[in-house]
Amino acid sequence: MKKIKQSGLEAVLIIIGILLVSATSGLFKNQAFSLITYTEELVALCKEIVEPHKLVYTNPISDIERPLFPIILKAFLSSARIFFLSLGLALSSSLLLMILYFSVGKTMRKCIQGVSFYLASLPDIFIIGILQVVVIWFFKQTGILLVDVASLGKNQVILFPAITLSILPTFFFLGSMVSFLQEEEGLPYVELAKGKGLGKFRVMFIHMMRNVLVSLTYHGKQIIWMMLSNLLILEYLFNVFGVTSFLFSYNTPAIFAITSIMLFVPLYFLLKVMQFVISRKIGREMSL
Repeated sequence: MKKIKQSGLEAVLIIIGILLVSATSGLFKNQAFSLITYTEELVALCKEIVEPHKLVYTNPISDIERPLFPIILKAFLSSARIFFLSLGLALSSSLLLMILYFSVGKTMRKCIQGVSFYLASLPDIFIIGILQVVVIWFFKQTGILLVDVASLGKNQVILFPAITLSILPTFFFLGSMVSFLQEEEGLPYVELAKGKGLGKFRVMFIHMMRNVLVSLTYHGKQIIWMMLSNLLILEYLFNVFGVTSFLFSYNTPAIFAITSIMLFVPLYFLLKVMQFVISRKIGREMSL
């Protein structure tokens, strides 16, 4: 119960922080710093947040006001599907590549490390552009469209953006897991397990991965925030109607606050679930 209260208080404080940041447009009035206008902006924002059903956004082309809900929910679901599908693809792909890495010889390992290094160092926008060009080139050569390369109207692409977004996290997770496992290999408990005749992959997944999960989870937070920052570029280039592109088009304090809270809540819940599962798995407390 104490942990639940602590997590709830932490979430409330973060949401309050989001509201404080959302009102920063009122810090300056006539190019002069003003706490009065900031307070007025913050009060107005809180009043709008309390009645979300009254929130509206203005189309910059037609100048017509429309209700924020439920359109923002459609944009959020579109972004959430891409994000969580790409995260799942990244984790599963990195595990398969890790098994391949420890199954091959030194020459193939060097090749995997080289490919991983070069792909991880490429800019995200370059990878997106290359993948789109490859799909279009293949379509011109064969007449077969592997996947849709952009959204059109109600036809929203999900799979291709998710695959694209998962590439960098895949090699990040792969590099992290390989590094952590290599550090664990020389520890006494691993030598003891091997001495008892246990197989390499049994030792890896039953014994070593318990410790690797902790380090990987701490580093995994970095990749989650990086994926969120890349989501805006990805939605723009794939013409996806997502929550980050919606925020970019209709940026007001209230919309910024609502969008940020909608992004924060599921990710915070995901991290807390990961914290609980890993704590149960390794038998000791950890904090994310």
